[in-house]
Amino acid sequence: MGGAHTRYTTPKTKNNIDLSTVPQTILDQYRKSDSDFFSTQTGCGCGESIEFLTIPEWNSAPAEVTMENSRNASIVLGVDRNSTITSGYGGKCHTQCGAIDIVAGRMGPYVRRWDEEEEEVKANRNFALDAARIYVSQKADIDDYFDLCAGEVGMSEAKSAIGIKADDVRLIARSGIKLVTGTNVRDSQGHRQLEINGIDLIAGNDDTDLQPIVKGCNLVNGLSELVEEIDDLREILLSFLKYQKSFNEKLISHTHYSPFYGRDTSPAFNMMSAGIQTVIKQTAQTELSIKSHATNLSGWERNYLSAMSDAFICSSYNKSN
Repeated sequence: MGGAHTRYTTPKTKNNIDLSTVPQTILDQYRKSDSDFFSTQTGCGCGESIEFLTIPEWNSAPAEVTMENSRNASIVLGVDRNSTITSGYGGKCHTQCGAIDIVAGRMGPYVRRWDEEEEEVKANRNFALDAARIYVSQKADIDDYFDLCAGEVGMSEAKSAIGIKADDVRLIARSGIKLVTGTNVRDSQGHRQLEINGIDLIAGNDDTDLQPIVKGCNLVNGLSELVEEIDDLREILLSFLKYQKSFNEKLISHTHYSPFYGRDTSPAFNMMSAGIQTVIKQTAQTELSIKSHATNLSGWERNYLSAMSDAFICSSYNKSN
């Protein structure tokens, strides 16, 4: 089938036993030849199933050795190809392009053994449609095969590669899992590795907004220094308020010398009223707010920058360089 899946529409929810793609004439032929056929091919207990009526023939190439069953699962030992026998590096006559393809559910939801004209279908490798796959190749354009974006590490071309694809993928280790790059001086083709490639975590196959992962310890140190700077700024503001308060108190009660006999004049009562209100606000509101800010900042630091806190911004288990 190769890339011919575009002819089909989005499939409906399938029944537990689905023979909808089998032509009625084919079903009638099997019923007439053996009346007990359908009752013996139930698939129960992992047994043989009439499912084989829906499974296409694998379009095997001369260099391929195929191990398969009647339930649409197979292992193909061959050479690199991503579709027909003329595709990939095996189709381009390259050497050193051996490949192993482990696939369950060839053609995915569009699986069929016969087409609309009741012609038998020969299925090719299809990285988009096949349900679940582990693909190992000595030489491949693996990103192109799986239709992946380049990311920061770029597209893999003519290199050994392993691709894993299914609806859901789980990597489970009883101890630890390491994702490591740049372990060798040369790659599988003998080319010298001139740089260390990183690891891209791409959701939705969209690399338009890839950003560096934050280093937790460096972030904690940076935020801790920022907290100290904010503390210093608060002390500067508090000192300013004290100086301003002292000045305001002097300004409220200040007098001038009268031109009459050099006596002191009375204070400016309108300024005295405004000055008293300002002093009260500085003391009752601003200074209290500064003290409250200090308490809040200290609590924030304990919650997010302390390894003893449940809200600590660094993971207890996962690390990155």
